[in-house]
Amino acid sequence: MANNKFRVPKAVYYQCFWMIRDIDRLRKLEAVANYAPQNDELVFYVDDEDVIRNAEVLTQARHNLECIRKALLEIPEEYRQSTLDCICYNIPFSDTAHENTWRKWRQVFISELAKNLLLI
Repeated sequence: MANNKFRVPKAVYYQCFWMIRDIDRLRKLEAVANYAPQNDELVFYVDDEDVIRNAEVLTQARHNLECIRKALLEIPEEYRQSTLDCICYNIPFSDTAHENTWRKWRQVFISELAKNLLLI
């Protein structure tokens, strides 16, 4: 097996993968956190169904999104949105680059996210 500096353990890969797939919910939580007073006694409403009773959940969502954004900056700009769309929404990569190029940038993205989250 080739020595790849962007390779992460399988469990870490899946933690990062599912966090990226959860980006829409994290964005909602971040929006709520930006407008909510910081008080643990308050109840935060994300939408009609989701109620957050702990301000720490909002803080963690904000932190996770910041880690995702930092990891995205490690990818060249022309690959960022397609890499994110592929992971989040299962949209196939475009044919503007070879499949191996897309796989490489997805691997870099997940590896950088794992580093940002202090998982590796």
